[in-house]
Amino acid sequence: MAIKEYNHPDTKEFEESFANFRVAFGRKIKYYRDLKNYTQEYLAELINIEQASLSNIERGKVYPTQLTLYRLASVLGVEPYQFFTVSPMIAVQDMAKEITEAMYRDKNLADMIYKFYCSVH
Repeated sequence: MAIKEYNHPDTKEFEESFANFRVAFGRKIKYYRDLKNYTQEYLAELINIEQASLSNIERGKVYPTQLTLYRLASVLGVEPYQFFTVSPMIAVQDMAKEITEAMYRDKNLADMIYKFYCSVH
C-alpha cells in the first residue's frame, strides 16, 4: 500500500512557516553561542558534532536531533525551551551584557544610558 502525499492547500505556507521557525531557532542557538564567546568549531567539538552540522543548524537548514538539542542546552547553560522562545524578549542578564558591550563601543550611548539611569533612580 503506497502512502499518499499530504497535499493540503496550505502545505506550501506550512513549509515556509517551518523554514522561518528553523531560521529563528538557529539564530537563537547562535545568540547563546555568542554570549559564551564560543566559536562554531569549539561548540561543535563540545557537543560532538561536525562544525558544518552546527553551521547548518544555526542557518536554519536543518533541525537538530533531540540528543544534539539537549547537548546544546547543557553546554550553553540554558534550558532547552529557551531555544523555542523566539520572541524579541531577552533575559535580563543578556540585556545587561548587550548594554555593557554597547557602552564600551560608543561613549555617547554610555552617557545617554547613564543619564537615563540617573533620571529613573
